[in-house]
Amino acid sequence: MNMELAAIILARYFVFIETVELNPRGRAFFPELVTALVNRYGFVKFPQKPEDYDETKGVMFQGGRMGNVTVAQIQVFNHATVVDTASSTDDSERFFNEALTWLSKDFGTAYRPEMVRRKTYVSQISFHSDILLPKLHPAINKLADHLSARVPEYFMQPLKYQPSGLIVGYDPQTVKTGPSAFTIEPRADSLFEEHKYFSSAPLPTNEHIALLEQFEKDVNDFNARVAFRS
Repeated sequence: MNMELAAIILARYFVFIETVELNPRGRAFFPELVTALVNRYGFVKFPQKPEDYDETKGVMFQGGRMGNVTVAQIQVFNHATVVDTASSTDDSERFFNEALTWLSKDFGTAYRPEMVRRKTYVSQISFHSDILLPKLHPAINKLADHLSARVPEYFMQPLKYQPSGLIVGYDPQTVKTGPSAFTIEPRADSLFEEHKYFSSAPLPTNEHIALLEQFEKDVNDFNARVAFRS
């Protein structure tokens, strides 16, 4: 079975932009902006008390809608804004640009697209595949077989080990707040034999899916070459 998408779990757009730059002369009134956003996008949860406006903790909006796109959550920090949907990071980014452009036009904020100098994504999906983790490399399977044989002798219960995760990341000491790692692991609450996986990537949703498809192909091609040489 080739890769089959099960669900898009999270499509996050994380943009580094300071809120003070969006309101450089203090002319925009935050509570008025909140009311406008709620009226336009129908958020069911939004700031209502003074403590809800604490940007150090994140000003929260939840359960909104832009056309046929559900905006699950927005968090506005003093140095960044996070937009979550469950459709695609393109939708999350489009919402951010549409909302900020509209607020600048009608409510006097100062957003311009070129103000966004740094951004990142978090794409999380679940999918089915027969040829990923258990077939990464014969050496990993050899290690798993050894564990499957030896550990049950001590634990007194049959256990079948197999590769159960892949993480590709960077040295976290090189950047204070940076993109997430790329991961693949079995989906929570599913059996290994179901071949159902969870993957997270610091990429746009479509690129994430394409990368997984290519990775699956590369693993398959590698195993085909090994089988041919045997």
